[in-house]
Amino acid sequence: MPRKMSPEREKEYAELNAFLNFYTTNVSGIDPADPIHSTNVGKHIVSQFGKSKALDGLKQAVNDTVEELIGQSPEYIQQLDSTLREAGLLTFSEVWRRYGSSYKRTLKRRKIKNETEFYLISGVLATSSVSNEERELLGQLVSKFEHQAEKIE
Repeated sequence: MPRKMSPEREKEYAELNAFLNFYTTNVSGIDPADPIHSTNVGKHIVSQFGKSKALDGLKQAVNDTVEELIGQSPEYIQQLDSTLREAGLLTFSEVWRRYGSSYKRTLKRRKIKNETEFYLISGVLATSSVSNEERELLGQLVSKFEHQAEKIE
């Protein structure tokens, strides 16, 4: 019998599962009754391998959604974040911060490349509980990007 997960991991599982179910239904357009819908796949994985393994799979699936949406316009991301927030779910910006490899690359590069990254970083600043050190770095990146945009205008 699988071990019981910690309360933190249970919370993470619930948050990611809710986000992915919303994404699968509302962004990918998959009917919740379809066997390939994330709800049904997740239930199967939990019953077969346990919730801990299912959480690992959720993290991978959520990162896939991040990579899928990263090319969307800032307006699309802003609307998606707003809809998710209204539904009481993790925003895409927060999911991107926590699980997206592109977020880590942006921090490592210490530069925002485009408007989508700018919006996502701004979204993280507005909606995420990040450390003071990370908040300061993100603020600097946003300021730099805004300054570069002013020069171009």
